[in-house]
Amino acid sequence: MEQAIADFHLTEEECAEMIRSQKKTQVNDRTSWAITYLYQAGLIERVSRGQYRITEEGRKVYLSEEKITKDFLRNYKSFVNFEQRKSEDIPTDNRPDKLGIDYKGATPSEAIEEAVNEINSSLASEILDLVKNQSPQFFEQLVVDLLKKMGYGQNGFTEVTRYTKDEGIDGIITEDKLGLNKVYLQAKRWRDGTVGRKDVTSFIGTLMSKSSKKGVFITTSSFSKEALETLTHLPSDVSVVFIDGIKLAEYMIEFNLGVSIKKTYEVKRIDSDYFEENM
Repeated sequence: MEQAIADFHLTEEECAEMIRSQKKTQVNDRTSWAITYLYQAGLIERVSRGQYRITEEGRKVYLSEEKITKDFLRNYKSFVNFEQRKSEDIPTDNRPDKLGIDYKGATPSEAIEEAVNEINSSLASEILDLVKNQSPQFFEQLVVDLLKKMGYGQNGFTEVTRYTKDEGIDGIITEDKLGLNKVYLQAKRWRDGTVGRKDVTSFIGTLMSKSSKKGVFITTSSFSKEALETLTHLPSDVSVVFIDGIKLAEYMIEFNLGVSIKKTYEVKRIDSDYFEENM
């Protein structure tokens, strides 16, 4: 991989770029798949754990200075068979081309992540539409449920305030097991419109009146520029978090609130330790 980095004159910043999952760098991911493709085409062979060498056919290709692309590798039956096996493992409805996504040039890891992101984006839109059509009381409970899923309100220290007498506070949740550090919640289920400065300053004022230093304002809509600017004027010991509709839906997906897992695909790799003695 070091030689490839040098040959392509990649900068430190380019080498540090991660794929969306943040689990590996793009350089590492693409290098791994390049090795897989060359191996499947028979241009390199595995000699020991993590060690490969060029085959006679690979040497011929190298000396010919042919540009090695997927299209070129399809000249080798073993690579074509590999692609066919890989395609058969993916249910038809979930293939990138069926989802209307073009992943030309992407590695399978990147394509999977892009497909998942596309599916989740569509799901988030559906979730938001459903939430907007629920009652205000339902939304207030949803906000508390979400915070509990995220690890707050331990040992049951949660509360949805009475709808008619909430003084601008829709829920109370705690950070610690003893229920000492309270976080106050404001929930606005709006189908349209934007949460403005007046709404958030009123919420912050209520926090101050309760001698609270932490609050979360969640809405199904969005926050105006002026509303967001209020966060820059808070005292240093006061923390308020804004969550708009898009982020709310993303959190619901991430923490499995109001959604269920339809199907799970396992991505496996070779266990090199198992084969090491025979390599």
